[in-house]
Amino acid sequence: MKKILASVVLLLGLTAVLAAQDYNCFSIIAGRNATVDGSVLMAHNEDDSGEQMLNIYVVPATDKNLRYIWCEFPGMEVSDVFMNQFGVSVASNGCPSREDKADLKGKGVLYEIRTSVAKYARTAREAVAIIGSMVETFGYSGSGRSYIVADPSEGWVISVVKGRHWVAQRVPDDKVMTIPNYYVIGAVDLDDEENFAGSDDLVEYAISRGWYDPAKDGDFSFARAYSSEKSIASTNNQRRHHQAWMYFFGMDRPGEFASVPMKKVSLRDMMNVLAIHDPATPDGHLVNSICNDHTILSSIFQLRPMLDFETGCVMWNAMGHPCSEVYVPWYAGITKAPAGLGRYKTAQEAEKKHMSAGKDLRKNHPDHFYWQYVDGWTVNPDPQAMHDRQREIFRERNKFEKSATKDYNAFIEKFY
Repeated sequence: MKKILASVVLLLGLTAVLAAQDYNCFSIIAGRNATVDGSVLMAHNEDDSGEQMLNIYVVPATDKNLRYIWCEFPGMEVSDVFMNQFGVSVASNGCPSREDKADLKGKGVLYEIRTSVAKYARTAREAVAIIGSMVETFGYSGSGRSYIVADPSEGWVISVVKGRHWVAQRVPDDKVMTIPNYYVIGAVDLDDEENFAGSDDLVEYAISRGWYDPAKDGDFSFARAYSSEKSIASTNNQRRHHQAWMYFFGMDRPGEFASVPMKKVSLRDMMNVLAIHDPATPDGHLVNSICNDHTILSSIFQLRPMLDFETGCVMWNAMGHPCSEVYVPWYAGITKAPAGLGRYKTAQEAEKKHMSAGKDLRKNHPDHFYWQYVDGWTVNPDPQAMHDRQREIFRERNKFEKSATKDYNAFIEKFY
């Protein structure tokens, strides 16, 4: 009897873990010719279960690193999002691979990837090179992941596999790319260095593992060869992808990687898509949607090439469910975060203790600002009230951009 009960508990636990994986982020990139204002737009919902607490730091530039905005979730290796002083922005989606052999140097790399992009990359292409070099040198310790990076000129998707294999594809300037929790890069042409990068033996290795048979499978697709079958077959992944496709393209499965949208995409469109959710369940839960119970931060990176980095690059953050929270703009020109948005006084202390002090967060930090958001999340918000509040934010933003002096710090202080 004890063995039966233990098996049931284990099964329920595995079911919960698999369900949580289905709600592990959603991302979008729109190229500069696909947007209404000529900006590169990158959007991301960060979805995680358990007790999470958002901190926001502005890490100062030194002789070793660039200045960057850091949205931190203590104790989490794959949840933080960043934008640095050059507008280079990075987030990620869990994309389980079928790889079961870990070729690692030491412990490999995981959390270090996104922090390295924030600290050192001056362009999205530099971010691609940094990620690829780290994976090839040390090996990726997770099952698989797709990093999305962008700057005011272009956006990229970099998909990494457990071990030392990776591939990257540039989002065409006139197209939109959407990604749930499975790989979306299909056909790969590593000879086209303008639009692709990756491991030289990507195809050969897939053949050696029996994941790709040219005679039976036709043209090579990275997604088909390297994806975990469970992630591809996940109805929740497919459902969220379908929701975004219908909004941008008006059809299901418009293309394997990216497609031309029905109309040019605006910042508001990104907000609308990240807020999509089905009606709440009778017990008040948001499930099977882009915006769901696990959404703990929603970020949109508006990267405008026609302006200087300080004003032209903006990280819009909604502290939790984007269906009910207001997006507040964080400009790349900001030099410090308002007091109280981080659990420690300095980003250096936060970085030192990021992994070692990530438990019992509410107990240890009962007065932290983020709990006000967590406790105030609603599943049936008043849409008109939300839109009115956001329009108020936009009016203030427009005044700010037109002002002769741009005090980024004072601007953020107003809203916290």
